[in-house]
Amino acid sequence: MTDRGYLGTIIGYLTPTGDVTKFAEEEMPDTDTLYRELKGDLQTVAEPLFELACGQVEKRGAFLPFGAKLSTEGEVSLVAAAPEEDATTSDVVYPLMIAALRESARTSNAIALAEWVKIAPDGGKQTDAVKVHTQHKRGLSVAFYIPSTKKLFRSWQFGEMMVIPADPLLESWLG
Repeated sequence: MTDRGYLGTIIGYLTPTGDVTKFAEEEMPDTDTLYRELKGDLQTVAEPLFELACGQVEKRGAFLPFGAKLSTEGEVSLVAAAPEEDATTSDVVYPLMIAALRESARTSNAIALAEWVKIAPDGGKQTDAVKVHTQHKRGLSVAFYIPSTKKLFRSWQFGEMMVIPADPLLESWLG
């Protein structure tokens, strides 16, 4: 994937309603230092998910959650989970993905989960977005969002990435 300036500086936080509130400069969290240190690992595990997710949005207009892990040797592997039923929803697949990522964490430095969500950047109009939620074994959890807008004739336009501190995907790292 071409580097389009992704994985920049943490800019704010996401409220429970999906609004993005930017930090004032003096409010930058202590996690910013850890983020700068771990940015390479997070980028390595997140980029393949963005590439696949954006491709699915362009082809199908949405996608079900899927993930990836970064092994202790630096290799990225995709992680998937599927319910027993043929027809499914993100609400059904999401907890299965968390369980699969929990198992993957045993041999990983970082994990990531991609999902199709709605957000309201800067408290504005709600829009679709590709979200990749990452977690590093050192405790940092960050979500990356690329807002997405459907244009005429079914094409999609992807906006600028937002980087938001996030709650951990896993309650504790299993290693």
